[in-house]
Amino acid sequence: MKIKFLFIIGFCLSFSINALAQDTKQILQKSLSALGDWETADNFEYSTQRTNSDRWQGYDFSNPIPEKDEFHLAFDLKNNRFLHHTRNHYPGGYLFDTYRLGRDGTYYVYDGIGSRTGKDLLNLGSSSFNNRKNALLNNFSYFILKQLLAESKDESLLTADNTWIISRKTSSGTEEYCFDKNTYLLKKITKSQGQDTLIQHFDDYLKTDGLMIAKKSSLERNGALVYSDSLSSFRHNKGVDPKVFDFPPGYKTVTEQTPKLFAKMLTKDVYLIENVDGDRNILFVNMGNYIVLTEAPLSSATTRSILEIIHTTLPNIPVRYVHLSHFHNDHISGIAEVVKEGATIICAESMKQPVIAMLHNGNTAAQTGDASFIVFNNKKVLQNGQKKLEFYEVPNSHAKGMSFLYLPQEKLIYQGDLLSLPADSYLTPAIAVTREFSDFLHQKKLPFTKIIGHHGLPLISKKTFDEVITMKEPVSH
Repeated sequence: MKIKFLFIIGFCLSFSINALAQDTKQILQKSLSALGDWETADNFEYSTQRTNSDRWQGYDFSNPIPEKDEFHLAFDLKNNRFLHHTRNHYPGGYLFDTYRLGRDGTYYVYDGIGSRTGKDLLNLGSSSFNNRKNALLNNFSYFILKQLLAESKDESLLTADNTWIISRKTSSGTEEYCFDKNTYLLKKITKSQGQDTLIQHFDDYLKTDGLMIAKKSSLERNGALVYSDSLSSFRHNKGVDPKVFDFPPGYKTVTEQTPKLFAKMLTKDVYLIENVDGDRNILFVNMGNYIVLTEAPLSSATTRSILEIIHTTLPNIPVRYVHLSHFHNDHISGIAEVVKEGATIICAESMKQPVIAMLHNGNTAAQTGDASFIVFNNKKVLQNGQKKLEFYEVPNSHAKGMSFLYLPQEKLIYQGDLLSLPADSYLTPAIAVTREFSDFLHQKKLPFTKIIGHHGLPLISKKTFDEVITMKEPVSH
C-alpha cells in the first residue's frame, strides 16, 4: 500500500512539473505574440535619448549629475548587418563618438571624431560578431524572450499581484522575468550575479506598424540607476541605406592584438607598462627600498597582472604606495589587490570616500583589513635620498579630486584623463579638462619634457601638447 501511495505522489509531482514547464512556455509564447509579428521584420532603425547616471564616471561621486547621450541602431536582419552609433558625454568635455559595425560576419569599431582611437578601424574579428549582435538585440523584449524560449528548460513559474514571474538559475546566479498578467508584456528582468543585482525595466509600450516596443527602458545596479532610455524613433521594413554599413573613408584597418606586457625603463628607476588591456599605460617608480605605483585599473585581475610584472622586474622590493589619479572606476577597480600587498593609497582628500566604497563594493574588507591612506589637498611630496615625487591636485571639470604625479628631476608628468591622445597620434583640439590642465601647469611653472598618458599614446612631447592646446575647433557649416 505504501509503495502504491508513493507511486501516486510521484506521478502527481511529475504531472505538476510537466504542467508548470508547459505553462512557462505558454507565457513566453503569449508574450512574444503580444509584441507583434517581429518575424516579418527584415530591418529596423531605432534611436533613444539616454540619461547616463553612473556615479562612478561622473564629476562628484557624492552628487552625480546625469549626462545626456544618444543611441542609434540600424539593423539589417535579413543580411546580418548592423551599425550601432553612440555619442557618450563625460564631464570635462569628453565625447566618445563610437561606431560599432558588424558586416560580413566581422565586428569593427571606430571613432567618428578621432579623439579617442584616432583614424583606426579596429577589426575585432569574427568571434566578437555574434557577441555584439546578441548584446544589441538584448535591448529589445522580443529578442530576449525568443532566446529565453529557445533555452527554456527548468524554469519556475510564480505569481505576484498582477504579475507572472519566470525564474531560472544560471551559471552566474539567478534571473527573474516579470510579465503583466493582462497584456503578457515583459516589464522587468532581475539578474543576481555574485555581489551585483541588475534590474532592466521595460515600460510604456508603443505599437508601431503592428510591432510593440518599450518607449521607456532603464538599468539599475544594486538599487542605483545606471541609465534610462527614452525612445526617439523606431521604424521597420522601410529599408536601411546600404551606405550605412560602408567602411569610413580615410581610416586604416588595424587588427586588435594582445601583446605580452613588460616593463620598459624610461629613465633610471622609472618604468612604464604600455598597452594594459590595449589602451592603458601604467607607471611605477623604484625608490630604492620600495615602489610607488600609479593607478589600479579596471579589475582585480588586470591590477594583479600589473603587480606580477612589477615583482618580476624588481623582485623583493615591496609596493609601498599607490597613487590614484581620480575616482572613476576604470582607474580604481583593482585597488583591493594593491591594498592586500600592504600598500598605502595616496590621493586627494575628496577621493577617500569613493575608494573606500570601491573596496566595500568588492566585499574585500575581510581580505584587505583597514586600508591605509595618505590624503592631501593641493600638493603632496614623497621623497628620499634617491627620488623626489610631487603630487598635485588640479582644479578641473572631469573628476573632483583629480591629481597627477610630477617627477621634477626627470621632468616627467604622469596623469590620467587630463590629457588622452590616440595611439596613432591623430590630434584633435583640446577639450575643457585638457585646457584646465595646461592652465595649471603654466600657473605652477612646472618644467616638463614629456607627459605620460594613462590612455592611448603613452609618451606625449611638450611640442605635441602645445600643438593640441593651440589647435582651433573646425568651423561647422
